[in-house]
Amino acid sequence: MDITGNLVVFGGGAGIGRATCLAFAKAGARGILVADINLGSAQDVATETKAAATNPDFRAEAVHVDIISEESVNSALKQMVHSFGRIDYCVVCAGAAAKRCLEIADSNVAEFIRLQNLNVNGTYFVLRAVLAIMQSQEPRPNFAESPDRGTTRGAVVTLGSILSCSVEPGGMQYTTSKHAVLGLTKSAALDSAKYGIRVNCVCPAYTDTGMVKQLILDNPGMVAPTGPMGRLGRPEEIADAIAFLCSPRSSYVTGCPFLVDGGITISYH
Repeated sequence: MDITGNLVVFGGGAGIGRATCLAFAKAGARGILVADINLGSAQDVATETKAAATNPDFRAEAVHVDIISEESVNSALKQMVHSFGRIDYCVVCAGAAAKRCLEIADSNVAEFIRLQNLNVNGTYFVLRAVLAIMQSQEPRPNFAESPDRGTTRGAVVTLGSILSCSVEPGGMQYTTSKHAVLGLTKSAALDSAKYGIRVNCVCPAYTDTGMVKQLILDNPGMVAPTGPMGRLGRPEEIADAIAFLCSPRSSYVTGCPFLVDGGITISYH
């Protein structure tokens, strides 16, 4: 996969973020900063990556971050640059789901605002800061043996959802936030292409994570759809897609909503 650089993962302490950290460590990343609101979880994942790493020069650190705080996001990225010197890959996994509402007319205003703060504002704060850092970095060849593939200053992946591209009953708050994440991603990709920075959005279906389990607990009677493949996604499967979009194997891919959904969206009515 040619993953040899330094990675920062926002929301790296659990679920898809944790799986991403481990996937990059196994693929050969040189350094990983695990950023999470739960510092203990981030430290645990950093330790796990050290055990899984294949790069002999591998290092990992953990940092507390509150993604709805611009200052906290900037501080985490400052630590990343100080510790590792360069940000080659940035993944934004931090976010939240929401309790279902029957219709927009009966929705909870506070819940709507909470989701936009976490999923939209948080993603915006990360993109704004990390892209400024990447723009100042020296470009490197995507493939030394294939100069026609151009150069890179970094790659960013945001975490959208199948609800970035579709809708389902009762999911207005979450759907709105994830549509916005995809919009941010596309805008960032358009702005960043001239700098050799790619920005893409992985859009998973229901995945076997603590967040999805909590969503089902919070919404009695809800059954997570599994689609044609008949199962939930695994965090590792989403992490593999993220790794591909960060790697030079996807050097001509930017502004893309990359569906990883077991065929759910093709079976939606």
